[in-house]
Amino acid sequence: MISKSEVVRIDNINKQVAPQSVVLVMVCVYIFLAIERPWESISYLQGIPIERPFAILMIVVAFLAGKFRIVSSPTNKWVYGLMALHFVLAPFAFYPSSAVNQGFEYSKMVLFYLLMLSVADNEESLKLLIKVYVFTMMFYMIHSLWEYHNGSYVWRMGISRMIGVDDTYGDSNTFGASVVFSLPFVYALLRTETITWHRRLYYVYFVIAVVCVVLTGSRSAFVVFLFLNLLWVVSQKGKRKIAILAVAIFAVFFIWTFMPVEKQNRIRTLWDKDAGPKSALTSAEGRLDGLVVSWKMFKQAPFTGVGAGGENFIGYRLANQIDEADHRSASQAHNLYGEVLAEFGVFGVMLFVGLIFSIRKCALFVWRSEAIQVIKKTDFCYWLSCAVIATLLLLLLSGLAGHSFYRPLWLWLAAWSGALLNIVKQKNTLVQGG
Repeated sequence: MISKSEVVRIDNINKQVAPQSVVLVMVCVYIFLAIERPWESISYLQGIPIERPFAILMIVVAFLAGKFRIVSSPTNKWVYGLMALHFVLAPFAFYPSSAVNQGFEYSKMVLFYLLMLSVADNEESLKLLIKVYVFTMMFYMIHSLWEYHNGSYVWRMGISRMIGVDDTYGDSNTFGASVVFSLPFVYALLRTETITWHRRLYYVYFVIAVVCVVLTGSRSAFVVFLFLNLLWVVSQKGKRKIAILAVAIFAVFFIWTFMPVEKQNRIRTLWDKDAGPKSALTSAEGRLDGLVVSWKMFKQAPFTGVGAGGENFIGYRLANQIDEADHRSASQAHNLYGEVLAEFGVFGVMLFVGLIFSIRKCALFVWRSEAIQVIKKTDFCYWLSCAVIATLLLLLLSGLAGHSFYRPLWLWLAAWSGALLNIVKQKNTLVQGG
């Protein structure tokens, strides 16, 4: 049996790293760019090509520094397989050029996955990436709240709905989900943070996040938030589970009590179709319709799919009259599972399922590691593995109400879980050799 003192000693040795590399800093900057998207969110920067030149510079610097390399990880074959599949299936797509363009966009995300996995070669580097992600999300939320205060919102389904400041991921549902997905990582940092003012900021983060979710009026984000609270309760043990359950119930009751009436009525449409306008019911039914339509597309092109991206999905849907004659729609699947089925066929499903299980496998290995279990209450790797598993479940649940395959967070989870696995394997090797 490994003693706690031995593991703490080895853990401290593992944390004694050289100053952060230029490539790591550039990766952190790119995380900010990918979330805040200043060329979309800041009027003075709109139209200025910030992302692409910076990404090219980052890759060049990484190559010269020896950081542009493939690091071993169980997630690699699934990530690179999905990237290759875009181009292999492109000739069979409804719009081949659109599928190729979507493949290039996905390839950019894969390159960033490669860089993240490469620079997160020790615990401190990985923790820095998570902190940058969390604090960037905090900036993003505050910026969006400020713009909401200044009148930037959408009037949809009878209520005013908060949106994110960017165009790409700023839709109310997408923005609300992004906020909820970040909460497990805030909790992981909170459990291991030693800097007092950082801890206070994490508590503030939770408050801001709840306000944002409420103001979006997003039913899907609210359901995912409730599910996260349920996960928090069931993960506890003994008497603590009862205490946490009481806290969770009180928190939900408190939020509901102070929620604006229009937002309450929006949530009520989940179980009472008369609580809101007809468009709310139509929107909910659209998710099921999207899945049904996707299944029909899959049966027509089971091995090649209809092509990657929304243009192919919508184009095929309309051209082939997939919907009922009196209910044709020019919309995407609004469902992750229908999106993957219809656009990529059986091979895409296999690769995507493989990615999900490989992320889970990496996180569970870390969670069960002997070196981690001894000091798990204070170990960042332990809590980060819990956050990865929780966020993976949230993404899968959210996928019932959104075509979210191209969310960067899928590949970020893959990179973080792969980095976690490599770091903990190093710890286990030190333990066994010590």
